[in-house]
Amino acid sequence: MFFLFTSSIVRLSFTGLAVFVTLVSCSKSDNRYYQNISAPFAQVEIAHAVAGGPALDAAFDQNRLAVKTFNFTDRIDYLRVSPGQRNFKVLDGSTATANQLFAKNLNFQKGQFYSLFIVDTASKMDVVALKDSSRSAGSDSVRIRFANMSPDAPGLDLYVKGVATPIATNITYKNAGEFFSYKAALNVTFEVKRTGGLELLATSDPYNLVNSKIYTIWSGGYINGSATNKTNIVLSAFTHNPVLY
Repeated sequence: MFFLFTSSIVRLSFTGLAVFVTLVSCSKSDNRYYQNISAPFAQVEIAHAVAGGPALDAAFDQNRLAVKTFNFTDRIDYLRVSPGQRNFKVLDGSTATANQLFAKNLNFQKGQFYSLFIVDTASKMDVVALKDSSRSAGSDSVRIRFANMSPDAPGLDLYVKGVATPIATNITYKNAGEFFSYKAALNVTFEVKRTGGLELLATSDPYNLVNSKIYTIWSGGYINGSATNKTNIVLSAFTHNPVLY
């Protein structure tokens, strides 16, 4: 079975709040990134990287997103967020009271794109903010970056299955490599190993890399985790799909 990066995506709708729904992305593909640069808002997406954790919810300042099916490896698609300092809150989406689990002040610039990863356990929770920026992909290629969101992992290398040389190297926890070009192809499986190591830690589903698209491949979960309680290290991916304004 092949995947077109159609992982679980939560889409929201708001009216009259500081956070507004958009279905935008963090790519300069088709030059759309440049056309959005003068927008009076930032655009932010959120990934759930808390392996073994509950369904989550989130809020920017007092504007709660009110999602209840936001689980590990799921992603909330791009939202319009007012620029400046916002207090980003992570809430327990599995309960009616939606207790606050974590909060962190984040700064957003207008016209810029961001990916937020909620990481680690409830007692050590953090939010990693990655600024999304990439030049356009060529007509027969894609742009890819690799992000390490596995708390007990050392530096990690990303491989394409069947290729001996890694395509991203020594990416440490809470960090991502730069976007790079890769040839568009069908049925591409990614693998992750410790930097310089031979042990295969995780393998992704097979994906179709579509011409001119931009992707983030990311690891979540723990090397020493358990598949039984769904805390083992996994490889996930999502596409950045820009929308014009």
